[in-house]
Amino acid sequence: MATMDDSSSGRTSLADSASLATASLQNGSSSQNIENDGLIHVYNYRKGDYETFSPPLHCEEICTKMCRHMDILPTAVLLFGIREHSNNNDTPADKVKHKWQLPGELLNCNVRYCFRMRFRIPELDRQLTVIDVHCHKYLYHQMRYDMLHEEITEIRYPEHKDKVMGLAVMDMLIDKEEQQLRSQDVEKAYKSYLPRSLWRAHRIFVRSKIRSTFRRLSNDPPNVDSLKWHYVHQICHLAPTYLTEQFKATVEYFPNESTTEPPTHGNGSIGSSTHTSTATLVTGSNTTLSTTITGPGNQRNDSGSDTHTLRGRQHPLQPSRHRSSHQQLPNSIPVYVRLWHHDSPEPGLKVARVTSEATLKWSLVAVVEDIFSLYKESEQLVRLEIVGFPKGYHMRFEAEHEMNSFISYLGIYIRLTVKWMQDLCPSYKTPSLEELDRLYCHGPIGGGYSFMKLHDNGDKCGSYIVRQCDREYNTYYIDINTRIVAKNSDHERCQTETFKIIRKDKQWKLAYKSNEHYFDQLSELAQFIHTDSPDRIRIPASKYDKPPLLLLCLPKNLKTKKTEAELSEAELQRRNPQIFNPKTDLQWYRDSINHSDDDKMFTMRGDWIQQGSFKDVPVTMKMLKYDANFEEFMQLAQTWSLIQSPQFIKLYGLTLSVPYTMVMEYSKYGPLNKFLQMNPNISMYCLLDVMHGLVRGMHYLEDNKIIHSYIRCANLYVTKYNSEKYVLDAKISDPGYPRPYKQSDSPWIPIKYYNNLEGAKQDSSTQLWAFATTIYEIFSRGQQALDQLKQRDLIRHRSIDGGILAPLDQRRCPPEMYNTIMDGWSDDPDKRFSHHDIFTRLNTVKNRLQRNYDVPDTEMESFDYSDGYGYGMANGRHHSPDTDSLTLCNGAVGLSSEFFANSHDLPLVIQLYDCKVIYCEKHKIGQGHYGTVYRGELEYHDKDRPKEQVAIKKLKTVQVTNDFLREIDIMRKLDHPNVVKFKYWAEKSLSIIMEYFEFGSFIVYLSSRKPSLTNARLLTFALDIAHGMNYLSGKGLIHRDLAARNILVDRSCVKISDFGLAQFANADGYYYGISQRDIPIKWYSPEAIETCKFSSYSDVWSYGVTLFEMFSRGEIPNLLPGHDLTQEEFLNRLRQGERLPKPELCSDFVYNELMRPCWHETPKSRPSFQQIIQIITRETGDNIASATGNQQQQQQQQQQQQQQHQQHQQPQQSLNRSITLENE
Repeated sequence: MATMDDSSSGRTSLADSASLATASLQNGSSSQNIENDGLIHVYNYRKGDYETFSPPLHCEEICTKMCRHMDILPTAVLLFGIREHSNNNDTPADKVKHKWQLPGELLNCNVRYCFRMRFRIPELDRQLTVIDVHCHKYLYHQMRYDMLHEEITEIRYPEHKDKVMGLAVMDMLIDKEEQQLRSQDVEKAYKSYLPRSLWRAHRIFVRSKIRSTFRRLSNDPPNVDSLKWHYVHQICHLAPTYLTEQFKATVEYFPNESTTEPPTHGNGSIGSSTHTSTATLVTGSNTTLSTTITGPGNQRNDSGSDTHTLRGRQHPLQPSRHRSSHQQLPNSIPVYVRLWHHDSPEPGLKVARVTSEATLKWSLVAVVEDIFSLYKESEQLVRLEIVGFPKGYHMRFEAEHEMNSFISYLGIYIRLTVKWMQDLCPSYKTPSLEELDRLYCHGPIGGGYSFMKLHDNGDKCGSYIVRQCDREYNTYYIDINTRIVAKNSDHERCQTETFKIIRKDKQWKLAYKSNEHYFDQLSELAQFIHTDSPDRIRIPASKYDKPPLLLLCLPKNLKTKKTEAELSEAELQRRNPQIFNPKTDLQWYRDSINHSDDDKMFTMRGDWIQQGSFKDVPVTMKMLKYDANFEEFMQLAQTWSLIQSPQFIKLYGLTLSVPYTMVMEYSKYGPLNKFLQMNPNISMYCLLDVMHGLVRGMHYLEDNKIIHSYIRCANLYVTKYNSEKYVLDAKISDPGYPRPYKQSDSPWIPIKYYNNLEGAKQDSSTQLWAFATTIYEIFSRGQQALDQLKQRDLIRHRSIDGGILAPLDQRRCPPEMYNTIMDGWSDDPDKRFSHHDIFTRLNTVKNRLQRNYDVPDTEMESFDYSDGYGYGMANGRHHSPDTDSLTLCNGAVGLSSEFFANSHDLPLVIQLYDCKVIYCEKHKIGQGHYGTVYRGELEYHDKDRPKEQVAIKKLKTVQVTNDFLREIDIMRKLDHPNVVKFKYWAEKSLSIIMEYFEFGSFIVYLSSRKPSLTNARLLTFALDIAHGMNYLSGKGLIHRDLAARNILVDRSCVKISDFGLAQFANADGYYYGISQRDIPIKWYSPEAIETCKFSSYSDVWSYGVTLFEMFSRGEIPNLLPGHDLTQEEFLNRLRQGERLPKPELCSDFVYNELMRPCWHETPKSRPSFQQIIQIITRETGDNIASATGNQQQQQQQQQQQQQQHQQHQQPQQSLNRSITLENE
């Protein structure tokens, strides 16, 4: 049994801690000369002494006991580990840094250990207090110990002498304030706050400087929590690799160095070359970089590259032969091994050659997502199983303890980022994971994730999940679907209830309907709970689960890839077409979808995601419609993959899953005919440039004997335009899905085929005729709709002057170019196309022109193509709707659903004016009457702004008028702590972009935390909602859909969200709706149901219903439980005076003084939100303050710390000046 001294509670001064530690260490802390008292000794940095435990106990058990003792949350236990302790004499720190214990390893009474935070979460100084404030407190004491004992390699004397003395002053201030010590006593012990090497070398100077600074700050000491936060922040800044580990090993070969046998790539590579001009399809969508960085001793430990070597995304190559047995590495190369975390620019497991040079060149072995297993082959040899490595990747370590440290470090990090429910190495099992697997139980995933998983697994009545509590140890919850609600309607779903389970003496204690029941098996317990179905379906944990509460080492706010480096056009042209994974290699702009190729294909804007320090590449994606012929599609892709010319739109590759997609070069400015129509006064020089490119392209087709069936101005795509430099580049796109010619194609087909249009496709001269017509389109600036002309009109023109169209004005079309047009329409095959003659004519015209020729002042430079929507998408078939006043519905969703059946986990993009929003439909976090809410990520075009997690509310339909857009603008300006911040309105996708909160929907929060919610806590939420609604009411805004489902939960308050129905009141304070279709009547007042008359009073009624949801802990507000009333029946009962009953756990005060007055039949007799605030604060304000004071204080401290870090406010600047001691 563990013996833990609670008397200090981490309050021992550093002077005492240092003496305690020194005494204990001098008694021996290595495996040598230790008195065996039969107990396990583990050093606690917060306590400053050893904790003792009775054996036998394994490492994970002791970690859990220590976390529980220090109130560290169950979700954070994996951040900690146990390592052998050092005494700086017999066992220096560098000798034990790789002596970490495996989770299932039994600890030895003859060895002294220490309990340490081992893993560095992203934005450690700021995010750790958000995850768990007790973790942050422990980390402070650990850092303080490491500073004193000079165990932080990046903070060394004498380079950081001034910073170290400043940190010592902070420690002195913290001890003085926490322990209420006298200043004189702290000053006398100043030596114990400094590393020994510092005070020995500068004892006279140090003493005076530290004392003077300490005295000055003692007069007005900063807040202790702020000092601790600042201390951790300073260490993070000075030692960016603190809490990272570097190992030394030998490997058989080095990544990315050429050998004879390439690995098989996980994305389905069917080739390896990325630089030869062949038609072989290869993978390699992303790139990796070799980076040169400075080693730990030189303070340059980020992975920012000094040199960049671009390579195709190939996994390190396997040696082909001469492999010895697995116990030997015949070609041993000594390397350093280090794991770059997910918030670094280039994360993954890397190795660098051991060298005497100051700089190390790190090469990527694999990203952690591709490492799926690790096997121990001997006492020092491991084999990493990695996607794309048929024979694995071997590493030999110098000692078994170092190998074990590597296994535990990599394995636990992968649990904290990728697969929490899986051990990486089958040779070393984690006891708690084995038990969870045996029990079919989830870890502490949280109620929100559990509810979502039940829904994703069919949402069947009787389905249930058992999970560990995320806040208490030895406590479990069961979330079970107990009954079906809203049967036979569009909103039919299961109601999920949560019950608390305590594990006691190998039995399970269930609190159910005010009684306690004991069970031997969890399956018996689940069967005992009453549901509408006799079936019980237990949803097991999966290694593919991604609960945000447990993946602590994934960045909360991903850093934007700050780079201006782009893959050059030449590099992209050199690459062969490849196989794309639609889920990981591409982002899909679904709102930009359009029909093309006679509705046999769809086109859409996309991004090709690049790894490393390169910008993502914009692409156009052409997708095969579900009922089109796949063989025809593949024939088109095969033909286009053979084309290797910069005059054609490049085929980057294919996807081989539905929707089958050609990933093409993106045209920012769209089809040439549309471009010319929008820019009718384009300069002549630009048009001649386009002609040059088109002639080169035609020559390429002729040389390679390729027949292109659709040479059109509409099939030339503008990729570059710069009016100031007279640059206009247009490329020939693919002919599209095979389809028959129509009468509208006649201007591009020789007249002799007018009675047999399909026969023209076999004649190579057809594309020369089409070439001539395309030149005509170019110099007429696309102003004529040639596809509207009848064949008889074309024949008539032919009989008049030999052409098929009216002659062009020589001021718009030089005679040389018109002669080229007439040659293309000639019956003489020798005259139709000669690239030499055409180039000569072009040069003649250019020599005659000046640079400023024909560039009118009216050239339309203001037209903005930058959004890419509709242009470059559908071969000129896009039409932009006028949205000044029209009803929009989410048509893009309906259109894409025809072929996007598997879009559930594809990354979709909403383009906005200064950012884009990326989301997946599988990340649905809520569904209401008027739309669906998804979790997504907002990425700004300004790379200095970090990415943000956001909620995307996609509305089903909305009347888009100028008034609506004005209201959107007003809602964007709303600013209140209890109102969700409105960020953007995306009209094309009918989406509102809002703040996101990881605790999610209030209704899920109420249900999942039902066993632990108190009325006092719920009253604080009631006050939050009243404050937010009072603010909205004061702005003249009527919410119209106030309900628990439209409230979001922050860490210490709730916020009103979902303005999908919100409207502004008229001068009388009312808004009259138009339709009664599909309204949430259970939350609506009688006048709103009957007359569609909404006001702040109707919102008050909804507030009362929301209170019912809260104090019933998530019950559905049914007037007649168990019955679904029609709208007429519901309204009649309300008119007869029936109201919702008092919930079982609700107090009389809440029901009689708050709920019932909100449901007064006369609207003006209901209390205002200001009056509701007064009622709550007057009657129970003191209780609320007592219940929430600590949480509000923590939130304020966290906000203050973040402001200090981000904005460098004056208090921190003053503190920096005070604690950084400069040399005089």
